[in-house]
Amino acid sequence: MLIKIHTYLKEYHLIEKLQLSDPVIIEFLAKGEYNQNFLISDRTKKFVFRLNYGSQLHLKNQIQYEYQALKWLERTKRTPRVYHVDDQKKFFDQGILIMEYLAGEPLDYRKDLSKAAKIFGEIHQQPLDEAADRLFVKEKQSILAARVAECEQLLEPVFKSNYVSKSAKNQLADGLDWCKKNVDQQQFFIDLDHWCVVNTEVNSHNFIIGQQGFLIDWEKPVISHAVQDISQFLASTTTLWRSNIVLKQTEKEQFIQEYLKVTNFDGEIFKEALHIYHPYLMLRALSWSAMAYDSYQRNTKELQNQEIFEKVKTYLQEDFLREALKEQIIE
Repeated sequence: MLIKIHTYLKEYHLIEKLQLSDPVIIEFLAKGEYNQNFLISDRTKKFVFRLNYGSQLHLKNQIQYEYQALKWLERTKRTPRVYHVDDQKKFFDQGILIMEYLAGEPLDYRKDLSKAAKIFGEIHQQPLDEAADRLFVKEKQSILAARVAECEQLLEPVFKSNYVSKSAKNQLADGLDWCKKNVDQQQFFIDLDHWCVVNTEVNSHNFIIGQQGFLIDWEKPVISHAVQDISQFLASTTTLWRSNIVLKQTEKEQFIQEYLKVTNFDGEIFKEALHIYHPYLMLRALSWSAMAYDSYQRNTKELQNQEIFEKVKTYLQEDFLREALKEQIIE
């Protein structure tokens, strides 16, 4: 793969375009469920070479969507700049993106919450324009219904699975039934009519904290209410995902207060939005985990990550599911 990437860079004249000097070094960086990332460097300049293997938004051209989203988000100065996109799939079977490599460390929930509040705030405050309206998937009329539809799709193979326990299936079915019955609560958001671009996949390793903080991994941004990012960021399924931390109530409340200072959102309205949205976020997180667990067991995932498999397995334990499905950010 490393040799193939180097050949691609030469044949497509990207070494010159990126102003790299020989020798160009290519190293594996990281992989998730839908992407592999490699580091391109000449010891001075560094870039991320990204191969895309699927679309969580079920888009026909996932890599173009991500490229255009990052181009729009560059104005926030809180996301990586992008330099190259290739959606032709002639050299690789996957879409290709080359973007800025940002130096720093993943977010530490214990010491970087204030920085995260500012990063979120500056992104969520970015005014929507005609370009954003044309580009991004929208959830203005369906912020809760979209989660229900997503969960129904995720859970379809789970309810048929020979690997997911009957107890987990029953709890997830009950959670789905509750969310469907209460989906009319989305009228709260429709009436509020306060929308922005949200990342939808925030966790500690999607932040780069250095001299300046950044939010990376923008494969599925949408226009929605800001609470979608904040709900996920503070959820136990997220804080445990890569950090094995459950935030204290005081830490969550302090983060929300700092976020509200940056955004000037009405505190009571925002907390009400958080209360309404969070059960849908938790059901989505747990439904995805159950789907991932089943697909790993059936060996149908093109990209596999053992750490992710072990984590989703713990999320399907009866006690964890019970508590997670009734979780609220503000108790």
